[in-house]
Amino acid sequence: MNVLVVDDDAMVRSWVRMALEASEFRVVAEAESGSEVEALLAVWPVDLLLVDYRLPDGTGTELVRALRLRGIDTPAVLMTANPESGFNESVRDAAAQGTVLKTGSAEGLLGALRRAGTGATSFDVRHPRRDARRAALSPREREAMQLVAAGATNPQIADRLGVGRETVKTLLSRAFGKLGTTRRAEAVSEAHRQGLL
Repeated sequence: MNVLVVDDDAMVRSWVRMALEASEFRVVAEAESGSEVEALLAVWPVDLLLVDYRLPDGTGTELVRALRLRGIDTPAVLMTANPESGFNESVRDAAAQGTVLKTGSAEGLLGALRRAGTGATSFDVRHPRRDARRAALSPREREAMQLVAAGATNPQIADRLGVGRETVKTLLSRAFGKLGTTRRAEAVSEAHRQGLL
């Protein structure tokens, strides 16, 4: 099966190539950012995507969501360096098929790819489940997130809420942490998914 690896770390891509040697998988293409993926998919026959969660131009979940919206349903497994709370849920919500830790074994990676290749899912249990209690936004955090969802910048949010820009940063940082996200677009998507906006 042909694999497209998306990771901006050349050492990780090299490790993946070595891990897949002597297996039924082979790396047919590599990308350093999400923006390269669609063009590569148009050129190479790809059966599976192996995608890093943190890319230079977004997150792996944002990339998979964008591909799904374009009708590209190539199975995807997402990688992250460390266990992250709520990671499995976010990846599942993006319509990806699994997660692996970069610190895991080659056998674990191959197992996740095999399950994804057969249409099954494989989510690494070392990622803690999202604590539903963490997702409750304070009224002020909710106001800030509503403005983010409307496309407001931090200075605009500060003006609308009558607070300083540092306070806006703090509000958004707390909200993102509760939502288990790191970027604005993903935080808005997750807040909508949980019915918080």
